[in-house]
Amino acid sequence: MKMKKGNMDLYILMGAIFICVIMILSASYMNYKSVQDHIIAKEQQQLLTISKSISRSIERFFSYQSENLKIITKNRSFQEQFRNYMLSNGVDTRFNSLEDYYIIQKDNIDKIQLLSLEAKVIETYPDEELSTHPKINEDVQNVLTRKDAMISEVYFYNGQFYIKIFEPIFYDSKIEAILCTQISLDKIYQQFVKPIRVGEKGYASVKSKNGILLMHPKKEDIGKNVMKARREEFPDYDWYELEKLVQKQKNGESGVGIYHSIWYQDKNKKRVKKFSAYSPARLGAEFWIVTVSMDYLEMTQFIRYGTYKILAFNFIILLIFISGMFYIYKIKKDKRQLEKEASLSTKVNQLNKELEKDIEERKSLEKELIRNKEKYERLFNSGSDCTFVLNLDQNNLPTEFLEVNSKAYCSLHYDKAALLKMSYLDISKDSNAQKFKNMVESLKKDKMTIFEDTLITSHGKFIPVEISAHLFQLENQLKMILISRDITNKKIQEEALKRSEGRFRKIIHQVASEISNGLPQNQINIYHKEKNTSTYYSDVENKNRIALELEQINIKLEEMFQKEVDENKKKEALMIYQSRLAAMGEMIGNIAHQWRQPLSGLGLIFSNIEDAYQYEELTQEYLAQLMERAKKLINRMSQTIDDFRYFFNPKREEVCFSIRENIESTIDFLQEHLRLHQIQLNMHVIKDGFIFGHANQYSQVIFNIVQNAVDALIEKRLYDRTIDISINAHESVVNVEIEDNAKGMDEAIIGRVFEAHFTTKGKGKGTGLGLYMSKVIIEKNFHGKIYIDNRKEGVCISMIIPRNGADESEG
Repeated sequence: MKMKKGNMDLYILMGAIFICVIMILSASYMNYKSVQDHIIAKEQQQLLTISKSISRSIERFFSYQSENLKIITKNRSFQEQFRNYMLSNGVDTRFNSLEDYYIIQKDNIDKIQLLSLEAKVIETYPDEELSTHPKINEDVQNVLTRKDAMISEVYFYNGQFYIKIFEPIFYDSKIEAILCTQISLDKIYQQFVKPIRVGEKGYASVKSKNGILLMHPKKEDIGKNVMKARREEFPDYDWYELEKLVQKQKNGESGVGIYHSIWYQDKNKKRVKKFSAYSPARLGAEFWIVTVSMDYLEMTQFIRYGTYKILAFNFIILLIFISGMFYIYKIKKDKRQLEKEASLSTKVNQLNKELEKDIEERKSLEKELIRNKEKYERLFNSGSDCTFVLNLDQNNLPTEFLEVNSKAYCSLHYDKAALLKMSYLDISKDSNAQKFKNMVESLKKDKMTIFEDTLITSHGKFIPVEISAHLFQLENQLKMILISRDITNKKIQEEALKRSEGRFRKIIHQVASEISNGLPQNQINIYHKEKNTSTYYSDVENKNRIALELEQINIKLEEMFQKEVDENKKKEALMIYQSRLAAMGEMIGNIAHQWRQPLSGLGLIFSNIEDAYQYEELTQEYLAQLMERAKKLINRMSQTIDDFRYFFNPKREEVCFSIRENIESTIDFLQEHLRLHQIQLNMHVIKDGFIFGHANQYSQVIFNIVQNAVDALIEKRLYDRTIDISINAHESVVNVEIEDNAKGMDEAIIGRVFEAHFTTKGKGKGTGLGLYMSKVIIEKNFHGKIYIDNRKEGVCISMIIPRNGADESEG
């Protein structure tokens, strides 16, 4: 056993040595790459600096030559000579100034010429030839058009490439001649480009903006398109890298690049890796491309040699280290064994303590989980409505219940375990698979729906319910929660109403049938009191007469019913009118708050006008400024009145309007009231929606609800008063919630707040019509639903309104 353990330690040591070798090799390679990249970056930056330096030198050279021509044209001696030439009508052509200039600049220029406007040579130095290059006429016309100095394009003439600089000569404010210098590109190359050498093979070159070589060590390539020449000479090579680089150069960019090409000095024409820097030399409207190239291998060769030396040194150190490790391993092997046994004992004790601590933590977590589970179960089972959590299969059909609360299985008289083995379709009388699928698809769009159904108890009894349905995700699976409320009383009231109507009609028929009781079978006696006589009718006549009288009774009853309906409508309209009068009173108070600030501003403006008039400081500009401010304040007050008129507009036409815009315009009337009582109102628009109806009626509902919230906050809360309004539009309904933090309402009275004339305010402080009329407007005029319930910190009023004017929240 000890032998095996010793071998294992040896294997570990060998493995550590192997890892060290790999790490040294990796570190050396990474160091090599890092140093190489750093040096290449520095070298590229240096090449770019050289390229830019050449470009600036060429630009300064041409700028210097152009400036010299300007100086000549302004020289008094030259101007005197040119005046003599003009006065002699071109006979006197002596221009000693030009000869002097050529003698000074002959190392930089090839010749200097004086040209007529017809491009004829008037004078030239040196004067060995008087000919001109073919494009001279075009250049002269360009100078006449520009009326300024210019640099010509590069042209080939007499076996060499030249470029000309033109300067117009003005005489009596008119161009009468043109002064130009001719410069050989070879002189520019010899002076600025050729002296640049980078490494053994590197060189600098110049191209035109079209990629034509203008200056290059290989004279045969001058005048050729660099890419075309490369492709023709080496058609089998891939020139994509060079093409990409040349394209950047043609765009006038400056930078560096790495590519593969061939050195012109190499007789074997071997394709090698290069890197180069390039920058534009701006010559008027044109530019040249200055390129400096260097051999990539030449630059990195010394780095590799240095890396090899470092590797050799590292391996020598590694060998010394390995020898030392083996020596230490041999001496301390036994000592480590003893230390290991001692440490094992210590670790066992430590592990025992950690295990005990872990057990205590697990017990604490289990207790916390049990408490949380009990809390969840209490919350889940404390609701007054039945709650079902459904599993859905791949076809969106319900499978076994995931969970139900105690109210659910108690109301349906099931054992909880038995109910959990059933599906929703097992306890639903009205639902089927297709209806359920349609509801799930609707929920995926609207997130919530409300419908009516009939649930079946274990005894076979039916319970009519109103159900709110929601979808949610649990462990990446779709689930549904149904919250049902028993509406048996509602259905009983509806049935009672129908039965009352039936009994009423039955009584009418019974009264009619008893008219003929006590008379012979085939006749009836009708006594006329006013005549004190009796009339006998036959059976047929009697039936016709009774039918006529019943029809008259029905008509009379319908008239009485219609009269009662009209009376109820008048009462309802009166309540609406009273509610609007109350809202108008509240709003007039808010308008008074809103007008206080602009009225104070107007008073201050009038005081400023009076003071300025008394101190004779009332200027026209100051008066106009004050009048402009006054107009803005008056317009603001006028806008408030227009909004007030719209709010109480009695027009009856229905329009399609935005919920968000309607609420914002209504809240504007309360802004000053909210500010005075330090109430923060927050709007949360998840998705705006449009509904169809009377916009001002909806504004009245919002005004009543928010005003009630404001009154509750003033009464119950001294600070941190907030009102939150949230808007969320679904596919078929718009949900609006208005919630305050006024500490809520007593559960005993919260269900009565929508009753007529019910108020929680003191005597004389409330009419009890605001929320009642809000419910009437929402449910009758907008075919929606309105609810009120206590939340965590206050009361929340929810309004669900169908977007097309029909109550789509049901079913």
